[in-house]
Amino acid sequence: MRLSEDRLWIPREEPYMEGHNTWIANCEGSTLFFPVGDLAQHEILNLCFYAQNGFCVYDDISNTHIKGLEQFGDLVDLDNPYPLSFVEQYTLTELTVELGTSTFAGALMLQAMGLGGWMFDGIDSLTVLGTSGKPEIPGLGFRYDQKEPWSLPNPTGLEGVFEGHCPPHFPDMRAAVKAVAERKFGPGGPYHPDTPGPWKDTQSVRASALVHDERFLECVGTMAQHIFDIGGRFPARFPSVFQLMYVQAHHLELEFNDRFFEPGAYLPTHADHMSLWHSAP
Repeated sequence: MRLSEDRLWIPREEPYMEGHNTWIANCEGSTLFFPVGDLAQHEILNLCFYAQNGFCVYDDISNTHIKGLEQFGDLVDLDNPYPLSFVEQYTLTELTVELGTSTFAGALMLQAMGLGGWMFDGIDSLTVLGTSGKPEIPGLGFRYDQKEPWSLPNPTGLEGVFEGHCPPHFPDMRAAVKAVAERKFGPGGPYHPDTPGPWKDTQSVRASALVHDERFLECVGTMAQHIFDIGGRFPARFPSVFQLMYVQAHHLELEFNDRFFEPGAYLPTHADHMSLWHSAP
């Protein structure tokens, strides 16, 4: 989906872009790729994973048990809960690895295609998403909130394009939890029998997954709503939408490398790129 006819504009100065990247990052003639993660959805999925395995969460941030969980003692172990701070740190770490792996795969593809470029994190992610607070620096225009005592704004999504699984894109966290379950088990989801797949009996394989029932979703929703209530956002301590790594692609200036570097500074794919990809058939 095209968001704009123009290149994403970021001021070529601190704090919007790290000083050592101002000469090259997001420059004209390059293509900038960056994955964006729905950390709210990722935390919901982790809460589901823990509950599926009989675990719940203890709010060590507020030092309190989650009200309402006592009714789900047959589903989760109320006496041995995971601390919320651990669950949130684990969730952020998992998503960070996924974002980094995505851009690393892109960097490998650059080499295979014979393009120059690199993987980096030298542009302010909040500026990119659109939370600079300055109309002249709109970024991608994501919706965000700013509250006390938050030190940084919290982006939640881009309406109609990329909406985080949290309020205000959902009325509450229980609704967001149900939406995540629908993505998993509903039409087109990875656990819906009619979703195509590589198996000879794909329908049976996908249908073998245990669907979250209403009581299970209420258990997870109780934990999720508590987390939102104590933090005013979901997750309670980290951005609802998270972005970090970039991979940039551009043509390599072979003459520069030949002048200043020893042979082997670039690959045969770089040497042959123009003839392979840009010559007339």
